Amino acid sequence: MHLVAVVAAVVFVVAAYVSLFRSLNEVIGLQHEINAKLPTDRRFEPLFWWFGTWGKLRELQKEVLPGSDRLKRSRSFRLLFFFFLFLAMAVLGIGFRK
Repeated sequence: MHLVAVVAAVVFVVAAYVSLFRSLNEVIGLQHEINAKLPTDRRFEPLFWWFGTWGKLRELQKEVLPGSDRLKRSRSFRLLFFFFLFLAMAVLGIGFRK
């Protein structure tokens, strides 16, 4: 049973990281789309990402690309990341329980 739990947990962790990278890809794609439509002096190129940076990205999306749903897809992939990570931990917990 331990081997099955480990294999299932590894599959869930891989799925979690694929979801995380898809989420990051959506955000970076949105940033590139926004920068393509903005003049050079207003380009959005943050050095660090924090809550203010996400707010600025949302504002620019509403201004430049109001019909884009990339942030929604990014949020969905982030939720999938946490879901798969939770599943991996739950499978390991159940598999190694005595």
